[in-house]
Parts: sequence; C-alpha cells; structure tokens
Amino acid sequence: MIRMEGQSNSIAIMCVVINVTLMYNFQIKGKIKIMGLFTGNFYSKNLRMTTQINVIFPDVSNDVTPLYEGTPKVLYLLHGLSGNSDEWTRFSKIEYYAKKYNFIIIMPEVQRSFYTTGKVGIDYFHYVADELPAICGKWFHLDQRRENTFIAGESMGGYGAVKIALNRPEKYEAVASLSGVLDYVGFTEMVLAGNWEDMSPQEIQSFHGEAGKPEEWENPLFLVEKLAKDENRPRLIQFCGTEDFLYENNQKFRKVAESNGYGHVYMEGPGDHEWPYWDKMIQRAIQFFLNLDLQTTKLY
Repeated sequence: MIRMEGQSNSIAIMCVVINVTLMYNFQIKGKIKIMGLFTGNFYSKNLRMTTQINVIFPDVSNDVTPLYEGTPKVLYLLHGLSGNSDEWTRFSKIEYYAKKYNFIIIMPEVQRSFYTTGKVGIDYFHYVADELPAICGKWFHLDQRRENTFIAGESMGGYGAVKIALNRPEKYEAVASLSGVLDYVGFTEMVLAGNWEDMSPQEIQSFHGEAGKPEEWENPLFLVEKLAKDENRPRLIQFCGTEDFLYENNQKFRKVAESNGYGHVYMEGPGDHEWPYWDKMIQRAIQFFLNLDLQTTKLY
C-alpha cells in the first residue's frame, strides 16, 4: 500500500509497488511536487495482468537549468518492438529533457504488441489509449487538458503513437513519430511473406487473424487521410533517418499526409534505425510540442 497525503484526507492506493529514485514531497492536491523517476507495477483491467510503467517528473536539480516553469505538460512515450518500458531511460537523455522543458514523461510496457487489440492476445490498444491516462490522471492529478497532452514513440512506438492520437484526437494536442512503422499494411505484408527475420507471420496473425489484414482504424494511412480536414486533428510531426530501413515506409505516409493536406511537419536527416538519431529527434519533438522554431532552436 502507498499512502499519499493531500491537502485534506489522505488517499490509500492498493496493489501498487513503486521503486523510487530522488522522489519526495509527493502531493496529489494543488501543485505537483513529485521529483525524479519511479517505476510502478499495478494490475490493469484491460490487460488482465500486472504491468509496469516508468514515470519521470521534472525535478529541480543542480545539473539542469530548466527553460520552463509552472504546471508540467504530459508526454506518453512509447517503446519499440525489441525494447520495453525501460528503453527510453536507458538509451536516451529523456530525463534531462523532461527537466529542461518541464514535461512529465509516462512510459508504459506493451511487449511486442504493436499497440493492438489482438485477435488472440492482450488488449494493449485500449490500455494505452484509455486506461493508462485514466489511471495516471487519478494517481498523479495530471493536467489532462488536450493542450497539455502529447504522445510520441520510436519504431513500433511511432506507429502506436500515431494510431492512438488519430483514434483519440480529442485527447492529444500533438503526436510525434520517430522512424515509425507508418505504412503498417505494407509492413504486415512483408512480415507475412517471411521477408523480415525479426518478426514471425504468426505474430501478425495473432493481431489481425489468419489473413493478417489490419482494420482501417489500425492503418495510419487511412487515419491521416480521414482526419486531414478535421479542424481538431492533432498536430503531427514525422521523423525518419535517411539510412533507416523504414525510410520508404515513411515516404508513403508522408505522401498520403501531404496529398490530403493534413499539414504535418516532416523532418529527415542522416541517421539509421538507432538511438543516436532518436535521442536527438525526441528533443526536436518536444520543441515541436512547445511550438518552438525547429530551424533556429538549439539542441541540448
């Protein structure tokens, strides 16, 4: 049990195990005073099992001079196929960026699910899209206004971020894809044909049935065309390295978005499907969320 003291009555939250680093002054009323990084394990009704999240809170420290103060914005940051909820904290400077730009970063665990509601398997889509924000909003009293909420991810996580944002446009101000699997139908066809050794056809079939065909709501090409004229569509930025094996996959999404007038931002540059590129681009994504000039704003 964890007991958290508010302004009036304390609230007891059961069945949560938390490992904490540099965390103190936890308040659930008034201003957020959580500081540091924590890992939490809890039971998800959607998943019907215990799962894990990592959450970074922008603390005041001697090693970072923050650019912004006040209520932190919230970024749901999604992992890739071969990673887990720890990968952003292991391979990037995301905790530094959280402090620098005043963001709370929420990193869920979804295994190799492609953020799907599988035909055979676990409902990760509704967990990340609906249950997780409700849980985190309740526990941490997040500012859940649309203009304060963002989602991003790399590779499989880029696909998940775009799919979730475009299926829940009322929840997200903006979304960023870093080397995302954005021509998802083309990708599933490649895997089903046995042309990609890192994933089996059976995995795709567990998501989408024997034929392995995604539904329209799971297809970013369909979604970006559908929402292109919606005045309330999330702002969208797409990154891809020119040496990335998903470069052509990303070009197809880019062309559909541009030809339908979505108004998204596309950025490319030297880089492969790897962390040195993603570490730079997640900072650019945060700058995009803050409406900074990406041509003149420096990287830290």
